[in-house]
This record gives sequence, C-alpha cells and structure tokens, in this order.
Amino acid sequence: MVFETAVAGAALLAGRALFAAVLGFMALGNLLDLGTSVGYAEHKGAPAPRILVPLSSVALLGGAASILVGAFPAVGALLVVGFLVGVTPVMHDFWGQDGEDRQNEQIHFLKNVGLAGGALVFLALSTVSWPYALGLALL
Repeated sequence: MVFETAVAGAALLAGRALFAAVLGFMALGNLLDLGTSVGYAEHKGAPAPRILVPLSSVALLGGAASILVGAFPAVGALLVVGFLVGVTPVMHDFWGQDGEDRQNEQIHFLKNVGLAGGALVFLALSTVSWPYALGLALL
C-alpha cells in the first residue's frame, strides 16, 4: 500500500485540500465576476470567451472537488490539466509583455505550471486507494 501510515494519509488529505482550495478560489473568482473574466479573456484574444470562460471555470471547480473528495480523481486531474494547458499560454503570455505586466503574467504562468504538475501527480496516484476519500473511480 502506498499510504501505510496515518501521517502519509493525512499529508495526502491536506495536500488535496490545499490544492482544491486554490483551484476553487480561481474558479469561483471567474464565475462570481464573469463580466470581468470574460472581458479579460476577450482582451487576451481567447476564443469564444462568453462560452469557454464559464464552461472551463465549472470544469476547474469540478476537477478541484473531485480531487478534494477522492471521487473519480483521474477525471478530476484531467479536467484540471486540461484547463491549465488550455488557459495558461493564452491568458499569461508573459513573453509578449513588458515591465510589471511581464512579471505579473510570468508569476501566474509559473503558478499554473506548478498546479498542472500537482494535477499530474494526483493523476499518477489515482490508480491507488486514497485514505480519507470517497474511493469512487472509473476502473
């Protein structure tokens, strides 16, 4: 078993909770201020922002919830990775910015890369039983 100690199980639960909190905060921020989020996506040249911003934000929220409660974590991790891979290069194009804007976009770009890495770890762990989880899976 991968999580043989209570400390390992508790650490995984804490990691899931922190990861989901950050993603949930991002998703809810987009959904609760949809006008601003859509406007920013339009400004960045994102395709179909009136459709994709709410749709992708709901997908991100669903992925975060899935990882948090341990229900279909592979699906949740793939939703998160899909969101981050699709959004990050469009919305955080630091290479096309100057000065403070460049620094701000680079910080967000790197944050999203780190979150994508975390989602990939959860994807890799989705094949084993998670402590303190609902334990629902596709396979």
